[in-house]
Parts: sequence; C-alpha cells; structure tokens
Amino acid sequence: MTSPRDISNWKDLHSQATVVDLHSHPSLKSSVFHRNIGSKKTKFLQRLFKEKFWPFSGRVTFPKMEQGGMDVLLSTAYVLEQGWIDDMSIVRKLFWLFPKVGKSIVDPTYFDSTMSMLDSMEDQIVSYNKVRDKDARKVVLAANSKDIGFAIKHGDMCVVHSVEGGHSLNGEVAGKTHSDDSTIEPDEIRNEVLDNLQKLYDRGVAYLGLAHFYPNRCAFPVFPYPEYGASHLDWRSITGGWDETKGLTPLGEEVVEKMLDLGMLIDVAHCTIKARKRIYEIVKSNRKTECLLSTHTGVFEMNPITYNLQDWELEWFADNGCVAGIIFMNYWISPIDSGLGLKYIERTLNHIINTCGTDVAAIGTDFDGFTDPPDEIVDMSELPRMTAYLKGLDITSWVIEKFLGQNALRILTNGWKK
Repeated sequence: MTSPRDISNWKDLHSQATVVDLHSHPSLKSSVFHRNIGSKKTKFLQRLFKEKFWPFSGRVTFPKMEQGGMDVLLSTAYVLEQGWIDDMSIVRKLFWLFPKVGKSIVDPTYFDSTMSMLDSMEDQIVSYNKVRDKDARKVVLAANSKDIGFAIKHGDMCVVHSVEGGHSLNGEVAGKTHSDDSTIEPDEIRNEVLDNLQKLYDRGVAYLGLAHFYPNRCAFPVFPYPEYGASHLDWRSITGGWDETKGLTPLGEEVVEKMLDLGMLIDVAHCTIKARKRIYEIVKSNRKTECLLSTHTGVFEMNPITYNLQDWELEWFADNGCVAGIIFMNYWISPIDSGLGLKYIERTLNHIINTCGTDVAAIGTDFDGFTDPPDEIVDMSELPRMTAYLKGLDITSWVIEKFLGQNALRILTNGWKK
C-alpha cells in the first residue's frame, strides 16, 4: 500500500489517513435535545443556521462522520454547570420550555447525569448499527486503546468516551458547589470524588478535562464565554468576579495523581495557567508525561488569551510526548472576528510546527459544544475540505497525516493504559 507521505491527491490522502477528533459533543446534543445521532436528516433550522452560532445544531452524526472520513471520535460528555443556569437567561428559558431536560440533566447529580450521557451514547451506537445501510461502516465503542486499533484494522468507525469538567465527579455528598483552591475537603467528599473517578475509568473513559466554565472542586478555569454570548449575560458582574490567579485545589492534585496511577489521560483545556503549570509539575515528577493533552485549544502567539497554550507550553508538550488538539472555532484561534477560519487553523498548525515540531498538533473540533465553527467546515462531513486546503498549500502529506490522526493515536495508545 502506498504511504500517505507519497500521496499527491488530497482525496486519496484523506481517505487513507486515520482521522481522529479528540473532542466533540454528540452526546450533549443527543441527551439534551433527544436527538438521533444516527439520522441522515437535517432539520430546516439547522440548515438555515449551519454557518452561524446555533445552539440546536447537529454537527456530529454517524452519517456525517462517515462522509467526513472520521475513524476515531472522542465523544465528550459534558453536564451543564449550575453557573450556566444562574448566569444565562437563554439557558433558563430553555429549561422552562423543555422541563423534561431539567429533570433528566439538571436535577440529578453531576456524576449521575454524566453516566446517563455515557449510557445515551452507547444506546445510540447500538440503535444505529441495527438500521445502518449495508454499505455504511459499523460504529464500535472502544473500551481501551487495543479496541481502537482493532476498529481501525477492520474499517469500523470508533467512538471513545471522554468527560469534560471536574464537576462531573460530584455526587450526592459533593453536591453542586465548588471549593477554594486552598480548601482541604472533608473525607466524605474526597472519597466520593476519587471513587467516581475510578468509576469513569472503569467505564472506559479515556480522559477527563479538569476544568470547564466554572470553578469546581478540582480546578479553576479561564474566563470561558465568547463575546457572542454577551447579550445573555451580566458581563460586568461575571467578569468582575473571575479570578484566574487560582489553580488546582488540593483535591485536584489528588485527582491528577490518581489519574496517573490509573493510566487515564489528563486534559488541561480550560484550566488557568496556574493550574496548568501545577499539572505539568505533578506529571513531570511522576515521570509519566505521555498522558497529558489539551484537547481543544489555540495558541497564545496567534490569539493572546489565557485559554490558549503559550510557546513554552508547546515546547513542554513536544519534549514530553503530549498533544494539543486545535479547536475549530475562530473566536479562540483568531484575533480577528471572521467567519472564514481554515486559514486560522492552518496558521495555528504552522505555528505549532515551527515552535515545537510535527508531533504535537491534532484535531479537537469541539463540534456541538455550543460553538461557532469556521464557515468552510460547519460539521463533521466537511472535514475533507481541510485536507484539501492544507495540501493546496503544499504542506507535506506526512505532516498532514500526523495532524489528522497519527499524533492523537500515539497518545491514546501510549497514555491510555487500560
């Protein structure tokens, strides 16, 4: 078989490469809106708003994955934090209009809701395989890295569980509150959080993102909201109370240590710089570095916001076998408000390569995470456009192949020990 490095035709390159998305949210939309991920149908409003921010979008479905040549999808379960409901009027209206959503997603504990999302994704996979066309690829759930390799070998599309936000570890005891970065938690809360981490690992969750939009018992986040959310927020109140000088909590440090012991990947996306620095220190001191990633991010030198990785972090990633997934959202990767974004994905990729080599950059679309993707790639079916764009710039095929999936596969194989 011809090596992808020798392929000049972008269509052949994309079809022969292994394509991996480290971060997307089909289970979020399927759980909140009871959407069938296996459906080929696209509703009228989804078509109308496909190039705009549309909270009801359906950018990841199994048919769209097949159209886009997706091989391995990290399906990221994310449960809305209480802060969303408190701070965003549009979210409160949503739950008023759809009370069943509140009962199934908001009322249970964060941990129970997370487990329900994992259940939902597994049910969707089973249902799709029963009704898929004969020539459509089978979808399989991978419980470990060996399952991923088996699925790729047999031409199946592979789904891997992942979870975003340390709040997902909160059960009945921890509740829906957070702690200060210096708080020593009572044993009851500590035991519950660590036990729930074990349950996620046993369930086949490849990585946990320690932070998300609001502080939790593990870590503090950077300011999360893009400007297009301004009309739904009391910005003066929220920004005035945000504190990015805080990092990992003592319990968060224990969670990181246990993830290292288990062989679970650690996602630093959304963490404050202080939290990220402390995670790097813990990982390095344990001599288990090839277990860390930032699944959906940009680079600080392209767009200087604290969410994005700085050059010293990219170099640290390269030195320690870690991976950074480039987010498909212009707000994070571009300093300019523009609908077109392929050029910013390419510039981010090139900056990473020029800073630290070809082994760090990967894909982390964040599709269906209430995001606004580049107009040229509005859903999973349009991923081949990126390969065509990069190949048109005469980027070497083997570099594109690494970005499409090889770097992500490496850390899934070497860092996810189950």
